[in-house]
Amino acid sequence: MTNNKTITVTTPSYNQGLFIDQTIQSVVSQEFPNLEYLVFDGGSKDDTLDILSRYEKRITYWESKKDRGQSHAINKGLKVARGEIINWINTDDYYAEDALAIIDQNFDKNTLAVSGRSRIFDTNGTKHYSNGTDIYPGNLAKSLGWARIDQPETFFRKVAWDTVGPLNEDLHFVFDREWWIRYLFHFGLDGFKKVSEVLVNF
Repeated sequence: MTNNKTITVTTPSYNQGLFIDQTIQSVVSQEFPNLEYLVFDGGSKDDTLDILSRYEKRITYWESKKDRGQSHAINKGLKVARGEIINWINTDDYYAEDALAIIDQNFDKNTLAVSGRSRIFDTNGTKHYSNGTDIYPGNLAKSLGWARIDQPETFFRKVAWDTVGPLNEDLHFVFDREWWIRYLFHFGLDGFKKVSEVLVNF
């Protein structure tokens, strides 16, 4: 059965007025019926707040307050998330069509995480495709050794997030990788599912 789970997506933001409209539009245009969408802005001085105001009827909650950086903003969102499934999307990425429906369809009762693929654009506009988060079936040691997560297209159960704990706010660039290593130590490879669909434009 689809569309029976609530998905929480949170977006951290700071002075990203050039990109955030596209990101927000990609979330709300999913028309996913059980979506909780949270935006935590760090006190932007550009036109971000005007853009957020335009979408406020379609955003579950947003605020603009000084924070301690990106990892803190994400933690604020996921701490209050009510969804059974959670993830965050940054303001220079945007979802592919039906991304949330695909995620919903692939979480069964034994699934802790689902990873799709991303369409990656370089500075010249050239695109290629990722293979999603690296998992080596039957080889936890190798999965830990490489520990490469494609975060934008990897969704987790909220109970897994609550078990592993929040992002390390002392880290500003590799906090997702550090969290992924902790996840693997807690849960191993059981309950992790990969799908072939492209979920995110990165």
